Amino acid sequence: DGALLASTIHRWYISVDPSHIAPDVAPQTAALLAELLSDDANRLLLRINGGTQIKEENDALDPTTRVARAIVAPIVETMSKMFGGNGNESRSHLQRKMRMLEYFYRMDQLRSRSIYRLVDTLAHVGEGVAQAFDASTEDLRFFRHRTRRYAYLVGDLDDATKELIVTARKASREKAKTCRQEARDMRVGGTDKKDFRCVDPLAAVRLNKEPRRYYPKRELGTQLIGLVGRHSKALEGLERATDGILMGGQHATRVVRDIRGRSMVLEGIEEDAPISGPTVELTIDQEIQALSEQALTHACEASGARAGYAVVMNVETGEVLGAASFPTYNPNNYRSFFKERQPLLDEADARHQALSDLKWASSWPLMEVAYPDTAESTRLESRRALTRQQTASMEHAHAYPSAARHTAFQDVYEPGSIMKVFTLAAWLQSGVRPPDYKYSLMGNLWELKDSEENTISDDHRHYVDESDAQYAIQTSSNIVFGQMGVDIENNRKATGEPGLENYLRDFGFGSVTASGFPGEANGLLRKADEWRTVETANIAFGQGIAATGIQLVTALAALGNDGKRMKPLLVRRVLDSYGKELRRWDPQVVQQVVDPEVARTTIDLMRAVVLPGGTGTRAEIPEYPVAGKTGTGQKAHLRPSRGYAENMWVGTFFGLAPIDDPKLAAIVLIDEPQGKRYGGVVAAPAFREIMRGSLALMGAPSPFDVHRRVAWVDPKELSKRRALSSEKKMALKDAAPPVDPNFAGEVPVPDFGGMTMDQARRTASNVGLRVRLAGSGTAVAQDIEPQTRAQAWTTVSIHFEPRTPGVVLIPSFEAAQIDAPDAELNATARGDLL
Repeated sequence: DGALLASTIHRWYISVDPSHIAPDVAPQTAALLAELLSDDANRLLLRINGGTQIKEENDALDPTTRVARAIVAPIVETMSKMFGGNGNESRSHLQRKMRMLEYFYRMDQLRSRSIYRLVDTLAHVGEGVAQAFDASTEDLRFFRHRTRRYAYLVGDLDDATKELIVTARKASREKAKTCRQEARDMRVGGTDKKDFRCVDPLAAVRLNKEPRRYYPKRELGTQLIGLVGRHSKALEGLERATDGILMGGQHATRVVRDIRGRSMVLEGIEEDAPISGPTVELTIDQEIQALSEQALTHACEASGARAGYAVVMNVETGEVLGAASFPTYNPNNYRSFFKERQPLLDEADARHQALSDLKWASSWPLMEVAYPDTAESTRLESRRALTRQQTASMEHAHAYPSAARHTAFQDVYEPGSIMKVFTLAAWLQSGVRPPDYKYSLMGNLWELKDSEENTISDDHRHYVDESDAQYAIQTSSNIVFGQMGVDIENNRKATGEPGLENYLRDFGFGSVTASGFPGEANGLLRKADEWRTVETANIAFGQGIAATGIQLVTALAALGNDGKRMKPLLVRRVLDSYGKELRRWDPQVVQQVVDPEVARTTIDLMRAVVLPGGTGTRAEIPEYPVAGKTGTGQKAHLRPSRGYAENMWVGTFFGLAPIDDPKLAAIVLIDEPQGKRYGGVVAAPAFREIMRGSLALMGAPSPFDVHRRVAWVDPKELSKRRALSSEKKMALKDAAPPVDPNFAGEVPVPDFGGMTMDQARRTASNVGLRVRLAGSGTAVAQDIEPQTRAQAWTTVSIHFEPRTPGVVLIPSFEAAQIDAPDAELNATARGDLL
């Protein structure tokens, strides 16, 4: 909607030319800059004299390096003979030759195939000796890395700091100029000052412009938008995905320079040439994104979770309207963020290097000669020590996840029970059983009777022996959905019809969704031919399969879109600097996964999850009816041999709303919550807040209160409705038939359908009845039929539901069994209540 999420601004950086700064002047330069910039003088001095510091460090070699160079001595002697050296002066002779060779090599005056071969050989010798003796390759390198002409000191300076540096440079130049004038006056006057020096410490300091990416919304959409580092290099996220578009083009022109290096342009750039790079417009709605991040952060912090994500998608178009990830950080301060995480990265690099060294040492032919009796034990002990170190480092890094990763795209989880929705859709589409078929619950324990004697159980205790599809998804029965998965696979083997794997792949699992987000994970879905019976059942209810958040919400949106899976969209269009549209990405249908009737039936069955008795009641929204599913997945142990971890879970909830015409699909995942782990407890409340706010921001009408929402939008309609409501008053004759004088002891029973609780109490009091109220919302059922007569002050029991007025979920009050578990007893006692 035109909100600016990322832009390029110009900042300043300071560099120096070390060759123009004398060694005794460098400390003054560093001290002055440190005072002006509130920086560390030692750090600046080290960067100014980087070449000198490296030389001093190379001179102070450790004993291992000295041994390594001693071993290289025979090679040096051999090489010296190639250059004509002999006797005791061979090494020094070779060193002189090598310095000359290096000089010409750098000057591009000695570039031949033989020289390249020589350089390559010497480089391999240095690397091999460094690996053998744990020394730095740089210490043994024959050809040193060339020292940079300019040293980068400080960057990301604003205009105020830049003006401060300019003022300081002018003052330093004037001071040096005054000093030189005084020196000339002294020489003219005959005064001899041999030690008199006039130095400008800031003479070699340069101020340069540098582009910097600026994110005005700070943490909003950090991981999704991505990051741009120094020199406008895209690093992550959509910045990296669209880097080729955002960087713009290049324009060539002819320039001449005079003897002082000043440029003069001979040819200008064409008038219609685009000067700035194009603009990329995303599908993200900043209000929905902010709402998602706020609700997700609250849910993760309240549950003590390690991480989490939330994704909101437009069902009809596949556009991602919000994609939040927790934890997060401010991308404008990314340098400090990555600096804090650098020790973790260094430790991981050191661990990988140690493993590589151990592998190299284990394959060393002289290992048995060096350790004739203890070679194997030494190797095993070293590997165990490295394994312990690796485990400790892995656990530490796991406890502090990187806030730069977008877990909804780049991390995979076992989804748990939310996969039952797609198993249900596949079961209905395959037609292996009638829709009203009832599976046995097997006393809450399904014994597979396979070679490993595997069993499958349910978390919830059942009080019935059989279950249909609605009861199974309402109670999230593993036993029922496991049997559904086995039936689908048995049907595939018998008839060749598509199996469970085919349906899951059609929904998008096991491969990237082509959203265009860099680093999107494939997920994990093995071939059905590799499944055993227990694995088929596990995959059917969400174990043994791994998926990303974008895969799950895309598959769910397909059900809300009459079975059509859309391609997820993150980028909507590209505009040039004049606002002209260069390219647009239109909604694209990937595949018709299931029939529209199957998709709508699945959604209707999912509705039971958020109604009383379901596992996701905390996701219900009064204004918009929701269809959803809870999920609680167990995570694998950090050590693969340990199986599943007992204390690592993910709680998930995803759903659609409103169910009569789905507009949005959303998913919320909470990674490793502490305490209660169920998705209906930790994730459903966040889903409710995100879905309610997102639908309100989109202006989606509520099926419960359409006229009021229209009035809120249109002031004229609001005044009209107010005038109409003030004139129309409910009369008793409109609520019930007139009293018959022949039956003075009886009163008519009104039709309470669609009334609120206050309206029902008021109407009953006017008529002469008492009421017993149950539920909330609007009245949908009553125990005494409307338009009948009852004794005065009889109590009428009324059931309320948060549904559309006039739509009765329970046909009769006796079916609801509210305050009357025995319908016959209730009917008998009805006349005795006064």
